[in-house]
Amino acid sequence: MAPYNFFKTLLLFLFPVFLLAQVAKKDLTKMSYNELHDLYFDNVGNPKKQILYTNAYMTKAVRENNKIRIAKANYQIALFYYKSDSNKAIQYLDSVIKYSKGSNDKFFPAAAYCEKAEFLKYKFEFKEAMVNYKLAEKNAIQTNIDYYYVVREYIGITKSEDLGEYEEALEIYKECYKYYKAKDFRSEKYAQDYQSIIFGIADCHKSLLHIDSTAYYNKIGYNESKITKNGEYQYLFVLNQGANEVLKKNYNAALDSINKALPKMIEYKNIGNVLAGYYYLGKAYEGLNKNEKSAENFIKVDSIYKITKEISAEFTDGYPYLITYYKNLGDKENQLKYITAYMSIDSSLQKNYKELNKLIHKEYDVPRLISEKESHHYS
Repeated sequence: MAPYNFFKTLLLFLFPVFLLAQVAKKDLTKMSYNELHDLYFDNVGNPKKQILYTNAYMTKAVRENNKIRIAKANYQIALFYYKSDSNKAIQYLDSVIKYSKGSNDKFFPAAAYCEKAEFLKYKFEFKEAMVNYKLAEKNAIQTNIDYYYVVREYIGITKSEDLGEYEEALEIYKECYKYYKAKDFRSEKYAQDYQSIIFGIADCHKSLLHIDSTAYYNKIGYNESKITKNGEYQYLFVLNQGANEVLKKNYNAALDSINKALPKMIEYKNIGNVLAGYYYLGKAYEGLNKNEKSAENFIKVDSIYKITKEISAEFTDGYPYLITYYKNLGDKENQLKYITAYMSIDSSLQKNYKELNKLIHKEYDVPRLISEKESHHYS
């Protein structure tokens, strides 16, 4: 989940000269900051226009020596690098932090610390990410108590999904749950945050194999999302209960729930949970000894990972299955393919790489597979 959608800043001299000329020509700096902000967001997918409006925003901010507005312009610029260059994005987020420190703004520098933490997580620098989340907490608690609990949820997500610290994450989620329960939790302002926290609690219980508690919170979440007509969360809870049915070894019930939820995850473009859906379909078919169907779904998990380069430890179990599946078929090329993928993921997640490396080399004789593959290609 990405933090608050504001914007990021860049120093004026970094802007192309031709854009400065365009700003002068149209005199966009006469517009208000809010108008320029809205025009930036209204033109998502049109980077030329977005740069134009950001440049005007920055020009106006620098001219007025308005530090918080310079910070917000830098935030906009960092967004341009969100997928293409995490180091550049972090550079601009550091400018956001520099210009917004001590501003008492409701979202800055807290949001910039959160965004920076997200980028650090993508680089598997979890310790540094947590430092930035803690700085976000420290700022948010002084300026915006609602956003403080958003930050707390991000920390819970990192602990549960990235670090496997489920007990600690559960305590954080419960703290957030108590906060939202005291609010108008079905209002537009709080409903999604409240349901997201319920999902976090249910998911932690699932990871801790607390099957009854998982079902309890999935039911609460499903009912809340139905009342507030939040279709995406409604089917997220259906999917999560499907995963819970896999743990209960109720494989046909699991297939029923997952097959209801998965098309909706695809429809909502919720790629992380599309991956989760295929993974749990694979596990359900594995439980039913339908090996080909199981492999087919684990392959889909791998296909999504190859595109997104994002996967949590929870969903890596399909790789040992595929390695054994292709070993039994005598398909050495695919066996090696999934060994390589699995080792790469495990190394990235910084889990048990050394032990896994030894095990795989012993169990599957990787050097022999590689030499056989090469002799096959060059014969």
